[in-house]
Amino acid sequence: MGGETCTVCCEAVSKYKCPTCRAGYCSVKCFKLHRLEPCAPPDRGTPTVAPTSTGPALKQSEKARIGADYDEEEEKHRLAPSDLQKLDESARVKGLLMNPNMRALLEAVRTDPNPVEAIRALRQRPDFEELAQALIGATDSTA
Repeated sequence: MGGETCTVCCEAVSKYKCPTCRAGYCSVKCFKLHRLEPCAPPDRGTPTVAPTSTGPALKQSEKARIGADYDEEEEKHRLAPSDLQKLDESARVKGLLMNPNMRALLEAVRTDPNPVEAIRALRQRPDFEELAQALIGATDSTA
């Protein structure tokens, strides 16, 4: 499974997705090029279609079709900047992330084709569950 091709350069595998339109891109350079044109969340009714252009300049209509896998549920769970700040300030989270084994597990999740299932499986591990609870605790607004 090679992954999707970058929607900007159409050469490399896309490792990242635009937070707005969910179009895949491979690098900061391609993301900056993508951001030169306005984008919007994709229409959930639009079927997912792979880019057909072979060059770096995709038509706007092609860009609109890309990222149709946009998931409202994912957006609902996206962390606010204030929550990210809480994570950055959490000594417990930072301590757990210093563990090289934990970092390897997180990298495996990042590269897994189905990261949700990978996380579900890892939550059976006490060390990973400890990290999950630390993340939840650090961002819990009632704490």
